[in-house]
Amino acid sequence: MPFIIDQNLCVACGSCFGNCPNRAIIRKGEDCFVTAMCTDCGICTYYCPMGAIGKGAIKADLDNKKLDNALKTKLSLNRHIAAMKYADKAPQGIPVEEGPQFWCGICGDIFEGKGDPVFFTAPASTCGGSAMIGLGAVKTSKENFSAVINGIVVGEGNLYATIDLLAKERNVFPLFKNIYGGVIVGSLAHVSMPDLILFPLNGHQMCVVSTAFAFDTGEIIKGYAGSAACIMTVPFPLVENKPVFSVGDHGGRTHMRLKDDEFLVSFPYRLIPGLIKNIDRTVYAHE
Repeated sequence: MPFIIDQNLCVACGSCFGNCPNRAIIRKGEDCFVTAMCTDCGICTYYCPMGAIGKGAIKADLDNKKLDNALKTKLSLNRHIAAMKYADKAPQGIPVEEGPQFWCGICGDIFEGKGDPVFFTAPASTCGGSAMIGLGAVKTSKENFSAVINGIVVGEGNLYATIDLLAKERNVFPLFKNIYGGVIVGSLAHVSMPDLILFPLNGHQMCVVSTAFAFDTGEIIKGYAGSAACIMTVPFPLVENKPVFSVGDHGGRTHMRLKDDEFLVSFPYRLIPGLIKNIDRTVYAHE
């Protein structure tokens, strides 16, 4: 494990697992243990009054190419994995998406193995999805806004009966702590140390993922439906470091080109090494 607990010093006060942002520390009887979900952040060491937590012999392997290959192999994925890495400006060598473009459309290209990483910003966004992934709203005129809302969002045959419902579910999802200049969106194989990853999978593959995630800690993965794919898949992993799954929405599924039996799972990147280790420890390793 990246960090270990000296049981001779530990008094099982619970401070470490109460403050672990990855929920990777558990109590077994009178003892506390660091699980495979540890991401090597070291935050727990600041909360241990006994100094019982130290670095282990093995560090978390966060090599994006290795993790990309491991996930595809262990889950038998036939789609590519999208990665998102936030920044205030485009890094050197990453082109700025000129737009207009849908974030979900870029993800759809990645899932199909198309396109290189781009720096996606609010001005390049075709819709209000940029605000749902932490980039702020794209600026437009009142006339254009009303035309879109009344044309494809609100009313009979659209998504909501009235405009009052448009933002009703926003308080279900965590608020962003920052408004970023943009986000690199590309395949995991080409984006190092992203903040989160996103990919389509089927029901069986989701069972493998959720079982591995819960194996040591009992943590569950919550799912969301009824809103936009962007807000249902990005805020929780980015802000609260929690994975989520979602069926998406009409527009998101269309632009991501999801198949009927596919839905989305979104994970904080730093949890992936532990997830991959745990897959080999579950009942699914014997299939």
